[in-house]
Amino acid sequence: MAHIKREQLAAIGIHYVYYPLDYMLDSQAKAGYKTIEMLGMAPHYLMDETGYQDPVELRKKVEARGMTIGCYTPECATYYYTMNAPEGGFHDRSMEYFKRGLEAAEKMGAKKLLTNCIGAPFDEEYNRAYDRAVRSLKELSKTAADHGITIAVETVRPEESRVVITLPELVRLLKDVGSPNVKAGLDTVAMGVAGETPRQWFETLGSDIVHTHFIDGRPYAHLVWGDGLYPLEKYLNVLNRSLKMQMDTGQAFIRAISALYSTAVILTTLRLQICATSRPLSHFLKTERRK
Repeated sequence: MAHIKREQLAAIGIHYVYYPLDYMLDSQAKAGYKTIEMLGMAPHYLMDETGYQDPVELRKKVEARGMTIGCYTPECATYYYTMNAPEGGFHDRSMEYFKRGLEAAEKMGAKKLLTNCIGAPFDEEYNRAYDRAVRSLKELSKTAADHGITIAVETVRPEESRVVITLPELVRLLKDVGSPNVKAGLDTVAMGVAGETPRQWFETLGSDIVHTHFIDGRPYAHLVWGDGLYPLEKYLNVLNRSLKMQMDTGQAFIRAISALYSTAVILTTLRLQICATSRPLSHFLKTERRK
């Protein structure tokens, strides 16, 4: 039985970089998606450390098409703004950028903001870079709490960062940050490059995984499912079982405090993202039902 719901599949617009926002949104709605992950990058949404494009207008456009924004992902890998930038003006500017992102995320209706620990110079001593990542996320977690946002931190490939590129590092990071507003994001490409599996991630972090970039790889590259080497149905089975366990263990808790905290389901339920695909959403749902 499939436990992944349509609303948990969030389309992303990274493969529409040569099309305007309206075209991207129309295409995602036509494909059957109910949720999107909004990228904070041209040509769809612009933001810097001083301000951002009107998020309320963006929200209206999305909701007019019967969709919602489940996660906001400000550009965080091109080294103009990075969460773990070196101390000084670069770091200060980056912190203000992500704080604006958290403000914008709330206004556009998102519950999560995705980032990573990119930015430290590759020749920097490991502990210094790691400690700065912890301090940076602790600082951002306060703003996240003010705006009701959960920060999802994903691992990346070793070509992108020297810190927080493996599951054990991320586990340590979340413990050291120690904030309910900072959780894990699973990117299957970074996972595969590190020689890890979805089963290891969910057995280790469970419901602390609040967002997933669910994409094919070899293990490098971010590929349409079928162009890489990952076992799609095996991964779907892991996601399905993990989601069922969260539902089974969380329903009584949610019923007990539903009047006080109606968003508990959002914060404890896996968010699955099918990225960079031209296939309709029904393809992935039917794939799971055939099991």
